[in-house]
Amino acid sequence: MQYDMDQKIAEFRVNGYTVFEDLIPVEKIDRMREAFMALLDQVRERETEIRDVEEGDLRTGKGRLQRVHRYCMDWPLDPPLGDPEVYEHPVIVEFFERYFVDKDIFISCLHSNNPYPGSVYQNWHRDTKLLTPNIGNPSHPTSAVKVPLVDTCEENGSFEVIPGTQYLAIPEYEGKYNDMLTQPGFHLNPRRVNMKRGTVWMQDPRTIHRGTPNTSDHARPELCICFSKPWYQLRRPLIIHREHFEAMSERGRHLFRNAQLID
Repeated sequence: MQYDMDQKIAEFRVNGYTVFEDLIPVEKIDRMREAFMALLDQVRERETEIRDVEEGDLRTGKGRLQRVHRYCMDWPLDPPLGDPEVYEHPVIVEFFERYFVDKDIFISCLHSNNPYPGSVYQNWHRDTKLLTPNIGNPSHPTSAVKVPLVDTCEENGSFEVIPGTQYLAIPEYEGKYNDMLTQPGFHLNPRRVNMKRGTVWMQDPRTIHRGTPNTSDHARPELCICFSKPWYQLRRPLIIHREHFEAMSERGRHLFRNAQLID
C-alpha cells in the first residue's frame, strides 16, 4: 500500500497520533501474537501485586501488573517477535526520520501495555514528563509505533486519545489531568483508536490518552517500539540479547546501537 507521508506527518503533528492501515501482513501478526501471549500469560500468572517496575527474565516474561488485569511487559527479539520487517520497516523508519528531521535515530524501548478481560480505565495521562514548561514544542525527542496483535475495538479496551493535547505545556496541569478531565460537565472530544490486525499507529507520548476497560473474552496485546533522536537519554536501558544484535543488518545494528547487550 502507498501512503502519503506528508499527510501522515501532518496528521501526527496536528493530532498527536496517526494510523497506517494494512502495513504488516496479518499472518506475521498472528505468529507474533502466539509467541507474545506465551510470555504474557506467564507474567499474568506470576505477577499478582501491582508494581512500578517490570520483573523477570526477557525470555520467560519480564513484566508487571500495572492496574487491575492490565499488564506491562518488555519483550525479547526472539523470533517471531524480533522481526526486522517490523522494526526496520521502511515506512516506519522513514516516518520517524522525517518527523525528527534526523536520519540518526535509534530504538529506545521494546515495551507493551496489555489489558485482559476485567481491566478498568487507566487515568488520563501522558507517557512523558513536560520538558519545556509553558512552551509547546513542535516535536518531542521520542515517540512510538504501536503494533496491535489483535483487532482492537471498544469491547477489548482500545486506547482513547485526546487529539492536539501534545502541545499543552502548562506546569500547573501536569499530574492533574485525570482529576481535571473527569470533572462533571468537562467537555471532551476523545477519539478511540480502533484498528484491525496489520495496522499500526504512531503516538506522540505527550498526547493525553488512557486505556479503557476490556469487557471481551480475550486480552488485547500490543507491541510498542520507541524511536528517539540521537541525543535522547533513556530513563532505563533497552536490553536485548547479543546474539540478536550480532545477527542484525547494518541498519538494524545502528537502530539498536544504544541497547545494553546480554548473553
